[in-house]
Amino acid sequence: MEKPGKSIVRLRNSIIPAIFIGITITFTILFLSLLHIYIIPIAKFIVFSSFASSCFLLFMEPEQKSSRLSKFVVSYIISGAIGIAGAFIEPYIGIYYTLAIVETIIAMLLVEARAMHPPAMGIAVVFILEKANVFALLFLFSGMVLIIIFDKFLNKFVYLFDDEVKKIDR
Repeated sequence: MEKPGKSIVRLRNSIIPAIFIGITITFTILFLSLLHIYIIPIAKFIVFSSFASSCFLLFMEPEQKSSRLSKFVVSYIISGAIGIAGAFIEPYIGIYYTLAIVETIIAMLLVEARAMHPPAMGIAVVFILEKANVFALLFLFSGMVLIIIFDKFLNKFVYLFDDEVKKIDR
């Protein structure tokens, strides 16, 4: 089999994944906007900063340890759950103490679970600042599913891997 040229490799490993960041965030915003309009009127659109950062890591740097899909999923679940808990305790101890405690707990849990995906930590901050509830988790999981679908598509149909770069087992 003939080795693809550098321009083809760059196109398929860099340019197309960069375009997919925009496509993924666009579809995520569209889907979650519909969710916001028709089902959950308190949807938290600020989560897109974390989603966009995660897309960059997953799509542009797929060989990095923090870009593994399993780390993405586990880190967002941990951060979302702890963020919801933080939203409930914030009225009693104040925003600053809550943020400090929650972010410390999340950091420790992410390290312990070996699920270090930094953008996920922002989700807890959003949930605390925006007084999240159980619907916020549905919102979060819906966005995660869309990102996972696009990531799987890129891995199956777009990326080119040469002899030196091995595809990460996701």
